[in-house]
Amino acid sequence: MKKAYIDSRWGKADSTHDPNLLANFKPRPSDILITTAPKAGTTWMQQILHQLRSGGDSNFDSIDEVVPWLELPRDGKSCSQVLEEFDQLIEPRIFKTHCTYQQTPGGVECAKIILSSRDPRDCCVSFYHHLLDFTDEARSRMGIPLPNSFDEYVNDWLNNGVWYRNIKSWWPYHDHPNLLWLRYEDMKNEFEASINQILNFLQWQLSAVQRERVLEYCSFAWMKQNVSKFAMQMNNKPVFKPGGFIRKGLIGDHKHLMTHEQEEKILAKTKVELPREALNYLEISVN
Repeated sequence: MKKAYIDSRWGKADSTHDPNLLANFKPRPSDILITTAPKAGTTWMQQILHQLRSGGDSNFDSIDEVVPWLELPRDGKSCSQVLEEFDQLIEPRIFKTHCTYQQTPGGVECAKIILSSRDPRDCCVSFYHHLLDFTDEARSRMGIPLPNSFDEYVNDWLNNGVWYRNIKSWWPYHDHPNLLWLRYEDMKNEFEASINQILNFLQWQLSAVQRERVLEYCSFAWMKQNVSKFAMQMNNKPVFKPGGFIRKGLIGDHKHLMTHEQEEKILAKTKVELPREALNYLEISVN
């Protein structure tokens, strides 16, 4: 049987990316898509939106069940089976994705988009620790080798360019009425103000009691204490070492590991890849 053609816009298949799911997913006007580069507050935003939608829910087993990863392949399930499960989710459906604008089904025209961005240096360092937190079994299964050094890792991170592709693809739509762009740094510094922005964007309301629950369940302390709800599993086996996955979530943590030369490489590429208005919005200073 001839294999169905999938347009290259949907990306290449790997252990965390199924182009078939993207090509066949039908977004609804009520859907909300969380789009981020890796380690830019993705899981935190999943938790925030689930808590806002539910008015405060501490009884879910896994964040990926209530806010699934849109393009993630599921072991033992066909594309059609996964899409059927998506169809059964409660509305408003919420999904997370690391896709670029071009890979996102419907773009900004068919769903609400919430984008969380973070300083590329912090994303880089956070993803390094993310790799170190994988179990050996998970790393082997996903074909992810350990870097020989942090310097080698930084060069690979730059060459892969995932952060740059994500931000560059979404920037032309940053002021679209269906997109809410939040900076991770602002969310950390003024969390309640960010909650209000999200509520206004989605036209949702909370009671005082619900707001109190949301603030508690979205705190770093609560999520760290309940890390098993947020660490991904494959075939009911942990992907991360005990206590891993949720680490620090700090602003400027890259300074504890990254050299000046490594920082300059990241900033130099940022200057080349992004327009000046984007750099100003992200508050990234480059020479």
